[in-house]
Amino acid sequence: MVTAPSILIVDDNPTGQQIIRGMLFEQNYELNFASNGQEALQQVAHLKPDLLLLDVMMPGLDGYEVCQRLKANEEWQHIPVILVTALNSKEDLAHGLDVGADDFVSKPVNGLELRARIRSMLRIKKQYDKLKKQQRELKASFHLNQKFSQVFAQHLEALEIVHHTGIRLINNLNMDSVLDLVSQAVLDLVPEAEGCVMHLLSDDEKQFLPVVYSTDSASKLVYPDLGIERFVKQCIRQEHTLIIPDVLSQPNGEPAQIPEIRSLLITPLFEEDKPVGALSIYRSEAKAFDEGYQYVLSIIGHQAAVAITRAKLLRDKEMASEKEKWAIRSIFQRYVSPAVVDQVVEDRKNLALGGQRQEVTVLFADLRGFTGFCEARDPEHLIDILNRYLAVAVEAILAEQGTLDKFMGDAVMALFNAPLAQPDHALRAARAALAMQQAIADFNAAIEDEQALSFGIGLHLGAAVVGNIGTAQQMNYTAIGDTVNLAKRLQENAKAGQILLSDAVYQALESQFEVECLGDISVKGRRTPVHTYELRGLAQL
Repeated sequence: MVTAPSILIVDDNPTGQQIIRGMLFEQNYELNFASNGQEALQQVAHLKPDLLLLDVMMPGLDGYEVCQRLKANEEWQHIPVILVTALNSKEDLAHGLDVGADDFVSKPVNGLELRARIRSMLRIKKQYDKLKKQQRELKASFHLNQKFSQVFAQHLEALEIVHHTGIRLINNLNMDSVLDLVSQAVLDLVPEAEGCVMHLLSDDEKQFLPVVYSTDSASKLVYPDLGIERFVKQCIRQEHTLIIPDVLSQPNGEPAQIPEIRSLLITPLFEEDKPVGALSIYRSEAKAFDEGYQYVLSIIGHQAAVAITRAKLLRDKEMASEKEKWAIRSIFQRYVSPAVVDQVVEDRKNLALGGQRQEVTVLFADLRGFTGFCEARDPEHLIDILNRYLAVAVEAILAEQGTLDKFMGDAVMALFNAPLAQPDHALRAARAALAMQQAIADFNAAIEDEQALSFGIGLHLGAAVVGNIGTAQQMNYTAIGDTVNLAKRLQENAKAGQILLSDAVYQALESQFEVECLGDISVKGRRTPVHTYELRGLAQL
C-alpha cells in the first residue's frame, strides 16, 4: 500500500489553514497543521513530514527562524520547505534563500501554482529518500565487501549531485541555463560518458530536436539529425530507459553523425504523462554502459523533465507577450508617432482593447477647393499632390503626438488624449492646427501653383467612446460620439485657412492663443446654435 505524502501546514491564521486545506482537497495528501513556530518544530520531530508549507509572518518564531532551525538539524535538513509569504521584495526572497528555503509561494496563493510546486518538491524528496535508503542499505553491508565501500561513495556523491541540481533547477526558468545544468549534472554523475544528448520535443510536437554536450567541447552543438532518433522514439514509446550496447550492431545499424556515439543509454523525459523529450549519454566504445547507470540517469531525467517544462512555459509566455507587443505596434504605428507607439507597447495598461469613454480633443481638416482642383489634372498627378498635402498635415499632428484616426478623401481626422493620457491635449491640438496651416502656406509657396489649396479646420473637446472598433478580423482605432460629429461640423463651416474652435476648446486654451469670438453659428444636425471662435495664432507676450 502506497502511503500518502505527509504535508505540515504552519500558519497562525486559521483562515489561512483552511484556504490551503481547500486547495489541497482530494490531492491524496496527509495534511497536518501547526499554529506557531514552536508547535511546528514539535510536529516535525513527531511526524517527520515529507514537506512543510511555512507561513513567514507569525508571532514568536517566524517562518524564517523555523526554516533556519530545520535546516540546521541534520535529521530534518532535507525536508523541503516552501515559504508562503506576502513579502515579495528581492531582499525578502534573498533572506528566505539564506535561511534554507527551497521554494516560495506568494500570497494571495494560487491553487494551481501551489499544487504544481508541491508536486515538484515531493518528486525531489521521493528521489532523495530512495537514494538515502540505498545509502543506508549500502552502509549496512559496507564491511562485507570492500567493493561496496566504493559503490557507497559513488552513490553518496550521486545523491549530493542530484539533490543540489534539483534545488538549482527549481528556481531556474531559463531554457539554456536548465539544459546546461542538466548536462553538467549528467556528466558529473557518469564521468565515463564522453557526452550527453538531449532530444527535446519541437513546438509542433512532430519531431525531437537534439542538442549535444561533449566533455571535450566548451559549447553545446545543435544537430538536425544524429542518426539515433529511432532509438529515442523507441525509448519514449516504451516509456522506460533503453540501453544500446552498440549502435552498429542494431538491425539496419548505421554510424551516428558523431563518431563518438557507439554505446548509448537513453531515458525518456515525461512530465504529467506528457513526453518532453529524451536524455542520453554516449561513449565511443561498445558495451560501455550497464543497468547500474539506468537508475541514476532516470532520476536526473525526472528533474530535467520538470525544469524543461517550466522553462518552456515561461518561454511561451514571453513569446506571447512579444506577439502582443508586435500586434499593438502594428496597429498603432500607422496612426501615432513612434514615441507614442513605444509608450503604448511598454505600458499596455493605458490601452483598452474595445471601447471606453474618455475626454478627447478631435481635429478635422479638409482641403478647400479640392473639387475644382481635380478638374484640370490627370488622376496620377492629382493623387501625388493630395498625398503631399496630407503628408504635411500628418507631420504637424504627429509632432504634437496626436493620433491619426483616418483619411476621408481629402480630409483627415486626428485625436488627442488617446490612446495615452495628455493633460494638455487641447493645447496640443491647437498647436497642431496652427502648425498645419503654416506648413500648408509654406508648401503652397514652394510649389507655386495658381490653384494652391488650404485646409479648413475644426476643433472640439468632449467625451467620446475610444478604442478598437470593428471585428476580430478587421478593426480600427477610432473615436465615435457627438464630440466627433461637432468637430466635423465646425470643419465644414471653416473657410480656407480658417481654424474654428468650440467653446469647450476655447475654455481649455486659456489665454495662450490669439482667438476671435465669432458668436453663434448654425451647424447641420443641431437644433441650437454653436458658440464658435476662430484661432488666429499664439498670443503675443
